[in-house]
Amino acid sequence: MGQKKSRQFDETSARGDGAPESSGGWLTWPRPVNDREWVDVDGSAWRMRGGPLDVKQARRLMKRPDVHVVRAYELNVTEVRGAQRDALLARVEEFFAGNAPPNSEFELGDFRDQNHRVMLMVQESC
Repeated sequence: MGQKKSRQFDETSARGDGAPESSGGWLTWPRPVNDREWVDVDGSAWRMRGGPLDVKQARRLMKRPDVHVVRAYELNVTEVRGAQRDALLARVEEFFAGNAPPNSEFELGDFRDQNHRVMLMVQESC
């Protein structure tokens, strides 16, 4: 499993210098839920607890205001706050209810760092 570094926790990318990783001409998108780990710019290692979350587990974390919510989509991994957080979690709820646009998919993971901070990683694809 390769560790992904970011420029800063709020605005992360596939590589620490902002350029996507490539291998043989293919771009490697960050997939923290699949990799089961994430390393932020401060060097904090976030490790996923258990497997991808089911609806009940995800909703429990989604309700907690102290949980960092991070969205992994295409080449970007970004912490979302405020209205953006609310909008993302509303889209996840639509997905759980079966009302998401065709081909939309979410995988969610419960991540913790060495300081016991909690992060809900929302890995989105379409």
